[in-house]
Amino acid sequence: MSILQTIDGFQFSPVQTSVINNASSTVALGLSAAKLSETVDYSGHKVVSVLPKSEESLQMLESFERKGLITYWNKPSGLNRLASIQISAGNFELISNILAEQALSPTILIDNIQELIEKQKSEIRQRQIQNANSKAFDFENFHVYSELVAFMEEMAANNSLVTYSVIGQSYEGRDIGQVAVRTGSPGVKQIIFLECGVHAREWITESTCIWIFDQLASGYGVDPEITALVDKYDWIIVPTSNPDGYEFTWASDRLWRKNRALTDNPVCPGVDLNRNYDANFGGDGSSPLACSETYHGVSAFSESEARAIRDSLAENRGFVKAFVSVHSYGGIWMSPYGYVTELPLEYDEMYRVMAIGAEAITATYGTPFDYANEAAILCKTNCFFEWNYKDLTSGTTRDYAYVGENIIYAYTIETRGKIYGFVPPPSEILVTAIETWNGIKAMANNLL
Repeated sequence: MSILQTIDGFQFSPVQTSVINNASSTVALGLSAAKLSETVDYSGHKVVSVLPKSEESLQMLESFERKGLITYWNKPSGLNRLASIQISAGNFELISNILAEQALSPTILIDNIQELIEKQKSEIRQRQIQNANSKAFDFENFHVYSELVAFMEEMAANNSLVTYSVIGQSYEGRDIGQVAVRTGSPGVKQIIFLECGVHAREWITESTCIWIFDQLASGYGVDPEITALVDKYDWIIVPTSNPDGYEFTWASDRLWRKNRALTDNPVCPGVDLNRNYDANFGGDGSSPLACSETYHGVSAFSESEARAIRDSLAENRGFVKAFVSVHSYGGIWMSPYGYVTELPLEYDEMYRVMAIGAEAITATYGTPFDYANEAAILCKTNCFFEWNYKDLTSGTTRDYAYVGENIIYAYTIETRGKIYGFVPPPSEILVTAIETWNGIKAMANNLL
């Protein structure tokens, strides 16, 4: 008779226990090496959907994540809610067998992440070749950060509505660029502020926000709805608030999330900028461990990139009517709070407007979109379990916009993308941008 052994409260066979412990050590060493290598190869890594049906299965997934055996692409938002996890080639057989034994119904969504990365690279190059003789900016392709900056500067030089400014420098010394689209002087009209690209691997957000910027700047006087929106509001857009991480995803690790700041662990650089804001800093849903993808940093606003957004909001204090942090992926529109399940005093109004925005997104191409305060979206039925408070989020830009700057219409949009995850092809850019813009326009047209 087999003697079961216990790991983190879960029972496994001796063979499984040995493999899990060895795999955890190998993952830790491999993770450290990957962070220091020139190029990270995800050959054989898979993305798998799972359906946790019990508290125990949710806890097991959390245990596997802590050991580095899986990486969440989308966390489960409750019992009987699908999650997406990344599993390395070396761990796939073990983990998938355990998941099946625990009735989590593992289903492969992406069979080989590296193949998807290479396909994306190939399609980017094909579009670059096709448009090599064109001077026009290709909005249906992905661009390195220097190209985004060059486009913003060019628009500012040739369009009287556009102002380009540098709001700070990244850890590695890159300018953090911001564009404003306005018809008059600053400090007169209310502002709609879009912050994009805080997580490095979410390329579709830079592409979406640079397209929205062009719609505003080029559509004024041509499109009646855009003209009315620019007449009513000033628009401020930061296409990427994490330029170092974004560049690193082009050069070395396509799935990198954080910035590139050094930490107290020499093999684990990077702070999750969306956990570095002074909104329940260091609380549930962030990590004190430098190797974690949600490492919050040593203190609130320890990171220059977070300070740049903070300072831009402060410079426009009293004028920012709405703040939207654009992320991928998930098909979710979220409001404060992320770190506590109680609702803000103004939640009814927050909900009214985000419902209009999310439904406008769905009306465009039929993309399903959830909407609620973030804690409700992430926790569903589970946050009354003490262990599951890690599914909350602390230190986010959106919550800081609300609690730090008193911006009632403070939102996070997680764009479409469940098929391709963080590695969409260029053909997904325009549909993502169009439906996201339709949602933001609907929001803007319904602010009180």
